[in-house]
Order: sequence, then C-alpha cells, then structure tokens
Amino acid sequence: MPDNLNSIALNQYSARFTTTVLNEVYRSQDVVTGAGLLKLTPVRQVNLGILNRLFEEWKNNAEAFRSPYFDFSNEEVKSALEEFMNTASQHIAVKRADLEPLLSDSVKESLKLLLAPAIYFEDKIRAVADAEFTHAKAEQLVKYTHIHRGIAEALLGRLTDSGSDSVYQTQAVSWLYEFKDNADLIDDIDQHLIQFAEVFPINLAELKIQEAASSPAPAPQPHKHESFFDSAFSQLEPSTTRPAAPRAEPASAVISEIVAKASTAPSPERDSLNSRFKVEIPKPSDDKSYGTVPLKVDNIAGSIPLGQRFMFVNQLFDRNSEHFDKAIYELDRVKSFEEAENLIWHRYASKYAWDVNGEAVTALLAIVKRKFA
Repeated sequence: MPDNLNSIALNQYSARFTTTVLNEVYRSQDVVTGAGLLKLTPVRQVNLGILNRLFEEWKNNAEAFRSPYFDFSNEEVKSALEEFMNTASQHIAVKRADLEPLLSDSVKESLKLLLAPAIYFEDKIRAVADAEFTHAKAEQLVKYTHIHRGIAEALLGRLTDSGSDSVYQTQAVSWLYEFKDNADLIDDIDQHLIQFAEVFPINLAELKIQEAASSPAPAPQPHKHESFFDSAFSQLEPSTTRPAAPRAEPASAVISEIVAKASTAPSPERDSLNSRFKVEIPKPSDDKSYGTVPLKVDNIAGSIPLGQRFMFVNQLFDRNSEHFDKAIYELDRVKSFEEAENLIWHRYASKYAWDVNGEAVTALLAIVKRKFA
C-alpha cells in the first residue's frame, strides 16, 4: 500500500465531501448538537475525528480557567470545575462556519488513516516534539480510532506489557513498524470506501489509494457528572470489541490495478551529482561501529561536508533537501546513539527504502556516531 497521497486531490475531495454534508445538515437547522455529530456522516472515523478535536478544545478551555490568584487544587473548586465542564460538554452547539474546518480536516485525516496507516499513526505518536508516548496518549488513540483500530490497540498493548507508563517516541515508532503490515490488524478497505462514496464518489486513480470508516453511531444518553466525551463512547455500539472480519480481495479492479502499479513502480534514476561529488566512505567494522570515529562534534548538521550532503540528499532522501534537513534536525535532538539508530532504521530506512548495506547509509551512521563518541 503506497504511503504517499495526492494532497491536491485529497483537499479537493475533502472540500466536496464537506460541502455535500453541510448543505444537507444545515438545511433545516442552525446548529449541530453533540448527538448530531456522532451521526453526522456515514463514515464513523470522520465523526470521531471531529469529536476528538472538540475534546482537545474542551480540555484547553478547562485549563484556561486556571489562574494564579485562586486555589484550583482545592477539592471543592476541582469538583465544581469538573461539574461545570461536564455540563458544558452536554450542550454542544456548532454553527456551520465553525464545523466546516473541523469536518474538512477530519475527512483528510480519515483518508490518510485509511490509505497510509503507518504514516498516520507515526504522526500521532510524534504529534508533540520531544514528548514521550504515554499510556494516556495510547488510550486516547484507541478511543478515537475506528479504521485500523487493531494497530492502535497493539500499540497500547505493547506499552502496557513494557511495564512502563511512557516510552520515547522512537520506541513507540519501532513497535509500530513491527506490526504495521500485520493483516490481522488492518481493516479491509472496501466497506469504508463504500461509506465515503455514499456522500461523494471517490476517484481512486486521483487519490492513489483509499479506505473508509464504519457504521453510523446512535445518539448518546448523557449522564450526570459525566462528560459528553465519555458518555458518547458508551452509547456508540453494544461492544467496543473489534470484530474479526474475514479478509477479502478488493471489490474493484481499479483498486487491484492501483496497488499493482504502486508495488511495481520503478525507482527514480540517481542524479549524476552522486559521481561528481563522490567522497571516501568509511567502511563498517566487524563490531558494527560504522567506521572510525575521529572526533566528537557538537551537532550533526555542521559536520556534513558539502559533497556528502549532495550524496545523502540524492541517494537517501529522494533528492528532497527539505526532507534531509528535517531528518538531520531530528537526529541532532536525540539523546543517544541507540535512539538515533532506532530513528534511522525504523523511520527513514523504511520510509525511503534504503539499501541498509550501501555506502551512503554507512557514511551517515559514521557521522551520527561522532556526536555520541
């Protein structure tokens, strides 16, 4: 399944989907309630995405109440604030202008989850720079994931089994790449595509690949002292257990053709700059030290000669200097060579299909190691 999506086609589809839904919904009403959001579209992941965004805003609003002039640790104050926020959450009322960006973003994110799940989950893990992947984040990821929910559950399970409440983001990403291709954790996309198409037809050739979400959700029954964001999930369906549906072949020849083209597409020819700026590459030793480590450096970015920069950009990052700069920036921020190796193997090598035994990879590892010598 290709990881890259056509962003222009994705934006266009999202705009058409959003306009179609909102024209229908606001034909007879001025606002949409929380119960209405749960069944706003036939694509459950889209509805959950909107709910997740409102939940984050709800939390931010609660934090905004805090002031250095009042004791918010007082039990009476804490109880009153919780009661107020939970009551407010039971009275969601969203106008069209405010719902439109939420719906549009949720459609794009849901299609990304459907068509490129590894990238989607990695982005969720790395949503906040340098923040650890915590048990609370893993639970929220499971709660608001319907498409490919098995992957979210597997991440939570691996974190629970580790006995720790949090791990480095690179560790969580390494777990993700261990089971991202596990067929038992990946949904069949056809049923989801059908639900997207109920609102607006999808052109698979434009998007390159696609999937969709599940069944519409019934309205929740609010409970006292409970937020809408908790009560909604208890009312969504009788059981939160993910059904083990049999895997099916794609329903259309178009899907098969796109997948076949993606898997057989030839890699771009390397630029001739590779030979013109060729440098001597240190050879890896038997102890996997990736060559000698001549001198410790303060940062990786400043220790890469121009010739090697051209080589890395062209051979390792598909001739995209922005991707290269971002990768080096991330490598400069890790705290150990082991963490840098995990980032290289589980993020960049997989994403750009590196030849892990090639001289360019060996050269990059040798330079990275100098920072941690």
